[in-house]
Amino acid sequence: MRLENYIKNSQWSGVISLGIGTVVAQLINIIIQPLLTRMITPEELGVYSFIISMANLIIPVASLKLSMLIVVDGEDDNAELLTDVSILTVLLVTFIYTIFLVIMMFVGNNSFYEIGALSFLIPLIILTNGVRFTFVNHNNRYMKYSLISKVDILRESLKGFIQVTSGFLGGGVFGQSFGYAVSPALGLKIQAKDYMIRFKQRDKITLKDVLSIYMKHKKHILYLVPAQFINSFSYALITMSVISLFSAREAGYYSISFMVLGLPLVLISNNVSRVFLQKLGSDYREGKSVWKNYISFIKILGIISILGFSLLAIIAPKVSELIFGVGYEEAGRYITILCFMYALRFIASSLIGGYVVFNKQKMDTVFQTLLVLSGVAIHYLTEIFILNIYEYLGLISITYGIVYLLIIINLGFICKKHSENQKNM
Repeated sequence: MRLENYIKNSQWSGVISLGIGTVVAQLINIIIQPLLTRMITPEELGVYSFIISMANLIIPVASLKLSMLIVVDGEDDNAELLTDVSILTVLLVTFIYTIFLVIMMFVGNNSFYEIGALSFLIPLIILTNGVRFTFVNHNNRYMKYSLISKVDILRESLKGFIQVTSGFLGGGVFGQSFGYAVSPALGLKIQAKDYMIRFKQRDKITLKDVLSIYMKHKKHILYLVPAQFINSFSYALITMSVISLFSAREAGYYSISFMVLGLPLVLISNNVSRVFLQKLGSDYREGKSVWKNYISFIKILGIISILGFSLLAIIAPKVSELIFGVGYEEAGRYITILCFMYALRFIASSLIGGYVVFNKQKMDTVFQTLLVLSGVAIHYLTEIFILNIYEYLGLISITYGIVYLLIIINLGFICKKHSENQKNM
């Protein structure tokens, strides 16, 4: 009973609550992947991966990162206004992206033009996921971790059902992308329930309010949006480089390795980051030691990262072929090479929201720019010296890994310095 109360009252209760639901949701995704790799062709997998990659460039910045502030703002009224503006911003960004696609169709001779009408699934994916993450942050503010987890399970189940059904019926790229696009809409009404109650009881937001929010948080937007976009681009850049430097075959294997290595981030890191941000923001406002909080998270994340990714690096080649089918041992080799980078990214991604609390978004931008510059440099080195795919991925793993290590160290320095200043006051 004492242990139960400790867990319930500790900062890890939120991680555990979110983690259980996310594990179940992702287990559904893991189960259907071996089916999908046997139902759709490598070419279809490539186009689907392109659509999702292009959407994921925009989804994290669809609200101009204002939804992140919903969690940490000191006033509930301000948090509600931030939710309003985040939703409106997602709608505006989706509209702008749609106009961009129309222009690309008229221009021709580009990837969007080549896949035709399928490109217009991208703004739909941006819209549904942008609104989804806005309400996830709203729920996170009020520590509704159980609700977030339950809705994640429902959404993943719907996505899996649509994609598998489409695979059986030969729906190809459209069916896979449509499942990804519509599943986030499930559960929005439940997640928005508290928001809608407050919305009906308060004054409606005006254009002046919207502009005021943009002006008030312009520093946050100007630093964090480019940083997040650059971060997303740094991984899209790898996909584009693999296709450009090698072939669609290697790109297909890379997409599987990217999916597998991303699972720990989805299962654990994303949930830890929400709780870390909420806890760090609370300790910061109350004048408590943020250094102790940082150390607590680092210890747990470090143990999980070292043990988990070491094991994954060893078993990946054989297990990949067993799970995904003949030929996918190659994807497993990519996983082994990239484990070093992802082990450090796993920790850094959990903590990087701390820059928002300390108003140090500029540092985030610097590090994300380093990632892109590293990716571009490695692309040209590979082209000049005619490196093979293993050498290319090895260089990516080492350089990106070092950048993530620098992020972890830098955040620790900031937390320690802040706690020392608090003691001296």
